[in-house]
Amino acid sequence: MLTPKEISQLFEVQVNTLYNWRKSKPKLYSYLQNADYNSKINNEINALLKYFSNTIQKDFTLKEIDFLIINDFELNSIEEVNEFQDYFIKANYKILPTKHKFVLNIYNKIKELNIVEKYLLYKKVFKIRKFGDKDRAVYFKEFLKEEKD
Repeated sequence: MLTPKEISQLFEVQVNTLYNWRKSKPKLYSYLQNADYNSKINNEINALLKYFSNTIQKDFTLKEIDFLIINDFELNSIEEVNEFQDYFIKANYKILPTKHKFVLNIYNKIKELNIVEKYLLYKKVFKIRKFGDKDRAVYFKEFLKEEKD
């Protein structure tokens, strides 16, 4: 557990402000006190997710990944992530008459993912949307089917 002085230095917040937060924002103050513990937990979770991502063997194409990236939908909760395929199909219902095979193929692939895989896929899509282009073939490697020579 961090002391008020440690919290002040770590987060660049005045100690007096922290004492005020202890009364006015007890949840925030408690979180800040445990920031070192929370950071360790997040690091462990990220390490587990990275390890898990190496076990994913799915068969998306780069064209399908690109299509997910340009789609206009956002997932804001774990419940929405669990229903990723439904949000995807709702965002693309207007083009179903002309591109139904392509869209439904992606829909089915998303539907086959478990919730952790959906989470990992969406987080990668979201980061590409927000921060720009990366080498998508490398960034999405656990979701891309292997190219045959």
